[in-house]
Amino acid sequence: MTDNGFFKLTPLYKEFMLLDMIEKNSNITQRDMSNTLGVALSMINSYVDEIETKGFINRKYKTVKNVEYYITPKGIERKKLLNISYLNASQKVFNSAKENIVMFLNQIIDKGFKNILLYGAGEVAEILLNVIYTDHEIPLRVMGIVDDDINKQGKYLVNTKIVGSEDIKNIKHDGILIASYTNSKEIYEKLIRIGYNKSKVLRFFSI
Repeated sequence: MTDNGFFKLTPLYKEFMLLDMIEKNSNITQRDMSNTLGVALSMINSYVDEIETKGFINRKYKTVKNVEYYITPKGIERKKLLNISYLNASQKVFNSAKENIVMFLNQIIDKGFKNILLYGAGEVAEILLNVIYTDHEIPLRVMGIVDDDINKQGKYLVNTKIVGSEDIKNIKHDGILIASYTNSKEIYEKLIRIGYNKSKVLRFFSI
């Protein structure tokens, strides 16, 4: 489990994160715990006291201010249980999100788009590609990914080549899906500026 701002910082999540941090680094400070969890330093000692009372960790005082933390066998078992619970909850969120993406992609297909380019080689493109490549019932082909970052061009994202906008005309396709939240407007305006047919420009979840 990693730090993820999407999920609420529930008591179980905090408990898991504390156990995880302590297992990985016995010399971790409460300030480090506070920064990672994003909670007040004054609250961390209470959280640590609680999991110590439950027998999940032990503290070893090297000096008054220098403390080492050790996860116990009971704490390791607790962490495994919390990890499974987190994965189950995450899977439910993923399945729901995937259903929405598949619905969106089917709308694109219904409009006659079969071979598309993605514009933007970021997280959105990666998610779309993973859904398309793992759901074999989606008859949609991604012919390439366009990105203005020259450091990305020539590389691959989920087995799909990243190219520059000057290569659009050389790739057979019937539409471009803008796979970016933050730069959607700029990408759309650039495509229109270079003479691309605006009726063939698609925006993620905006069809």
